[in-house]
Amino acid sequence: MIPCRTIYRKILSERYNPTVRQQSAKRRQGSRSAADTSKAGAECAGAEGMAGPPAASSLAFHSVGFTVSSIGYATARRFRETLAPLKLEPREFALLRGVGASEGQSQQAIGERLQIPPSRMVAFVDALEARGLLERRANPQDRRSWALHLTRDGREVLESALTLAAGYEASLCAQMSDAERELLLELLQRVGRSLGVPSSTHAAHADAEPAERLAVER
Repeated sequence: MIPCRTIYRKILSERYNPTVRQQSAKRRQGSRSAADTSKAGAECAGAEGMAGPPAASSLAFHSVGFTVSSIGYATARRFRETLAPLKLEPREFALLRGVGASEGQSQQAIGERLQIPPSRMVAFVDALEARGLLERRANPQDRRSWALHLTRDGREVLESALTLAAGYEASLCAQMSDAERELLLELLQRVGRSLGVPSSTHAAHADAEPAERLAVER
């Protein structure tokens, strides 16, 4: 412990002795300069850290998987809203379009082409038949199966749905040229192939339990 008398003498010496006062001022200024330099170095290091590589938590937002998933969700939601005035679900639209392209084929054949499990195919056809959009007819080539046909109302609804779908597609690609749209489709199909998703069918149709795949066609 420093005696109080020594401290008192030091204060008086600094206050009234010009030489000691100048030396003390230089020491204090040197201490402040060192502190300022240390603070500036810390701030510089922080700035460099902020300008460095992105944090791991932000990498997901720049990944193909995240981007495709996010855009796919928004696209599906908006397409559902587009078809809502027709009281038609996207999967029902896909089935109507499939039947329209292969009218008269068996329910089983159309379901297999669209990769819809048999039990789900039965439920979809039942719902559209109840609305008067599809009808089952006896298959002259195979009495054990049904041939699917569009009704007059079914053709009208399909035509309206195709018009809405074309308008929706045009809005999605409004900021692309035809060449850019084709390039985008090609790149997305490459991603799909890496996931084992056929380009001609929707992945959701094939997403079913094994038991559903073994269900017997109605």
